[in-house]
Amino acid sequence: MNRSQLARFLKLSADPEATLTAASTDELGIIVDALYRNLDTPKPVFGAQDWYDLATEELARRTAPGSPDSYRQASSPDAYGAA
Repeated sequence: MNRSQLARFLKLSADPEATLTAASTDELGIIVDALYRNLDTPKPVFGAQDWYDLATEELARRTAPGSPDSYRQASSPDAYGAA
């Protein structure tokens, strides 16, 4: 996602929290990466820092142990019915 695509995405998304919550984990990773790269420029897109903070919080929530969206839960023996 380049700078203009990121700027358009941020502008068209009325509710950042709802947008990030609705995104798949793969999509969220792409968004976080694009925001991170944008923040590492001399002139980041307006609002990118707030979006980055929200996106990293959502990603951390999903990957936390015990989270229904956690990759670890899907790979645990209990997730497959093993004792």
